[in-house]
Amino acid sequence: MKMSLPSTNIIIRAFSVLIVIAVLLTAVPAVYADGSGPLTPIPGLGRLPNSTLVLMHKNEGTWFNDLQSLFVEANTLSGTFQSLIDAETKRGKDVLDLKDALATFNSEITASKEIHALAGTNIYSLVGWKATGDVRDRLAAGASLLDGRSALKDAHFRLSDAIVILRKSFVLWRANIIRNPGTNPAAVGG
Repeated sequence: MKMSLPSTNIIIRAFSVLIVIAVLLTAVPAVYADGSGPLTPIPGLGRLPNSTLVLMHKNEGTWFNDLQSLFVEANTLSGTFQSLIDAETKRGKDVLDLKDALATFNSEITASKEIHALAGTNIYSLVGWKATGDVRDRLAAGASLLDGRSALKDAHFRLSDAIVILRKSFVLWRANIIRNPGTNPAAVGG
């Protein structure tokens, strides 16, 4: 029995039908983005109205800017801490622990700034958003909100943790200096 292959016409029609289905599947969420139909659920957020998504987007932008000003303060803290290290070095104190703490702090700040920049890319991209700030595509807008929030949380946590660790290192160093006021821990070996 001889097998016949489908004609080119049938293959072209089937391919055309697949293209039409793909176009419809990508166009439907954009049609419902204006709120003219039922709200499509957004994975991780649910069926939030577009006005809530816009408000969340604005809040993430505010959080991004607030975190940016915290980086300025962190840089000031780093400079102040370096001045303390320089002053205590001149007084003959062992500042090795302080230098290590400052190096760790600065590296965490750098990592946090990189994560912050990634958050900014997610928050300020127009993927899912119109230039006016309204929702263009609910799914893409929701994904950018979730990605932006996740990156902001990570950057904020790393910044906060770095400040706590720097403070603890200073407190331990200061307690050691107060306990041993007349000795130089570097000279004693402790």
